Amino acid sequence: MKITYDSKIDALSIVLKTGEVSRTVEIAPEVFMDLDNKGNPLYIEVVGASEKIGKKNFSNINIFGKTIRLPNFATA
Repeated sequence: MKITYDSKIDALSIVLKTGEVSRTVEIAPEVFMDLDNKGNPLYIEVVGASEKIGKKNFSNINIFGKTIRLPNFATA
């Protein structure tokens, strides 16, 4: 899993596994998941991430039961 944050567009990107994207679904407002042709999740993108996660909680987020310190992954 690879997590990056683009502060210019305030988007959090999570790569679950690489593969060819067959379709993209919006699983929540401005939260998109790319799926392969078998329906397996490949990528997740959260647009407006700091607002959705909360600026107070933004440095430590919980994904799949794992707490991740975002500054370790953040890229400008």
